[in-house]
Amino acid sequence: MTGRDATPQPATKSVTKSVTTRAARRRTTRWPVVAGAVLLVALPARGDVSMLLTPPVQSELTLIDAPPSVSSLNTAFTTPDLAQSSLGLIALDPTVDAGVRIRAIRTLAGYCPQTGCTEGPVHQTLNQLVVAYQLLAAPTGKDVMLLRAAVETMGVAQVVLAGDIPPLKSLLAHPSRDVRATVVRALRTTCDAQVLAALVSLHITEPTAQVRGELVAAEQLLDACIPK
Repeated sequence: MTGRDATPQPATKSVTKSVTTRAARRRTTRWPVVAGAVLLVALPARGDVSMLLTPPVQSELTLIDAPPSVSSLNTAFTTPDLAQSSLGLIALDPTVDAGVRIRAIRTLAGYCPQTGCTEGPVHQTLNQLVVAYQLLAAPTGKDVMLLRAAVETMGVAQVVLAGDIPPLKSLLAHPSRDVRATVVRALRTTCDAQVLAALVSLHITEPTAQVRGELVAAEQLLDACIPK
C-alpha cells in the first residue's frame, strides 16, 4: 500500500447521472445525530472486537493481491448483516491493525443497498472516522491513511450528505496532497454550488498537478449537475 493516489479518473456520463439523482435526494435529507449505541447493538463491546477477527475474517482482511469480495466476507462472518456491522466495528477500533482497518473501511461501500447508503450504518461509520481524525491533536501517518480510506469510500458509495460537506471542505487545506485529492474526488458527488465555488477557489492556489487534475474532473461534474 502506498501513500499516493492513482492517476485521476475522468468524469463520465454515468457518474453525472448518478450524482444528479443522489443530489436530488440529498437536498431533502439531513443526517440526524445517532447515538453510538445504535451501532453496537447485539455486537461485542469495542474492547472485544478482537473476537470478530476469527481466522477466516483475518484471512480476508489481510489479502494483499486483491480486496476481499462481499460474498467471501459474508461467508467469513456467516451472514451479510453480521458482516456489515462487524466491519464497521473493526474499522472504528483503534486497537486493530491499521492495515486491517483500512481494508474493512474500503469494503463498506459493497454493503450499500440499491437504494443507496445515504442513511444507515455505512455512512455512520465513515462519518465517525472523519470526525475522529479531526479530533486528533497530532495525527500520525497511519491516521492519515485511515482518513483517506474513509473519505475515498464516502465518494465511492456516494454518501456525502449536507452535514458532511463542512468537515470535508476543511480538509481541502490539508498539508497532504493525497488527502486533498481524495477529498476533491468525494466532494464531486455532492452537486452543491458552494462546493463548486470552494473547488474553483482551491484551483487558483493549488500547486500540485495531482490535485489540479482531480479539480478539473470535479468541476466539470459539478457544473453539469448543478441547475443553472
